Amino acid sequence: MVYDRELKGPAQLKKNGPFAEKLTKEQAEHIKQLLSDDLTCR
Repeated sequence: MVYDRELKGPAQLKKNGPFAEKLTKEQAEHIKQLLSDDLTCR
């Protein structure tokens, strides 16, 4: 699961999209990298 501190639960990658839960370790790492890259581009 990718945790969202603001939601205090699984991250939701897109508005009204699926939550980042019940993922494989590889899927979670990939999402983590995408989110980290997005933060560094701002």
